[in-house]
Amino acid sequence: NSFCTLLMWSIVCVAAVVAAARGLFAESIPRGDVIPHHSLEPPFVHDWWEEGVPHWDVGGDAVATNEMIRLTPQRASRFGWAWNTQRNDNPWWEAKMQFFIRSRQNPGADGLAFWYTQDPYKGREPGPLFGMPADFKGIGVLFDSYDNDHVRDNPATVVIANVRGEKNSWNMDNDLLDQAEFRCMFDHRNTADGDPVEMVLQYFQRRLTLRLRTVLRSSSEAFCGEISDIDLPMDWSFGVTATTGALSDNHDVVSIEVRPLGDPIGDPAIPQAEGRLPQPRQFDHDADSKEKDYWRPKEPSE
Repeated sequence: NSFCTLLMWSIVCVAAVVAAARGLFAESIPRGDVIPHHSLEPPFVHDWWEEGVPHWDVGGDAVATNEMIRLTPQRASRFGWAWNTQRNDNPWWEAKMQFFIRSRQNPGADGLAFWYTQDPYKGREPGPLFGMPADFKGIGVLFDSYDNDHVRDNPATVVIANVRGEKNSWNMDNDLLDQAEFRCMFDHRNTADGDPVEMVLQYFQRRLTLRLRTVLRSSSEAFCGEISDIDLPMDWSFGVTATTGALSDNHDVVSIEVRPLGDPIGDPAIPQAEGRLPQPRQFDHDADSKEKDYWRPKEPSE
């Protein structure tokens, strides 16, 4: 028994050190200024007659206002999208997105996805991946609200990769459990006004990392996962899609900020951590639930 206890604590300690090192790595990467032609910041609409959003195409059931882009309203069988019209021109980058997914019903569906792909999809008929076709080429961060397999592990965030375009079938019936690069549980639904969920996706030195948090609640930050040795070419596009089914949510994008990462002079080197590693912050589900109950309005706005 003592051996098992020691082994268990050793595993916990190693995991904590690894999480701390990942956090330090992410925070120590040199970050450049926000790139306006890849980003979305309010006020979104610059031409009311054309409903024009600079550097972005918005379509399907999506609607742009000054405060947000509503990809889908809380109505059944809707599909909306927004795609950056400028191809990515940075080898290493960070994409930070703030968004709301909410409604007065529970559960909600289907979900919202952030994409970095070779070809934007702007079709009229939604594909199976929250609007994206199955044969996409790139990576996707899927905020999956509905628990299709009834395992009670949703809402969840799922990261999928299809960089060479070799996959053309995805099992949404089991929430992509056997096809995800990684996934984590993070309750992205029904956060309070002024407290959007924030996704921080970094691609640096062929490593893709994902962190999630909300703006106001200090206990919510979580390291979701990473993919090592992944090649994401330049000249691909950033975009977001969302769908609803028989159940529905409002899917609202508040902002997207894209920055270059690394030393702009020469090929950036991975910074080496020095000194004592900070203590990792573990995601505390009980504390998160209590803070969410405190901040959540009684009836989230539609």
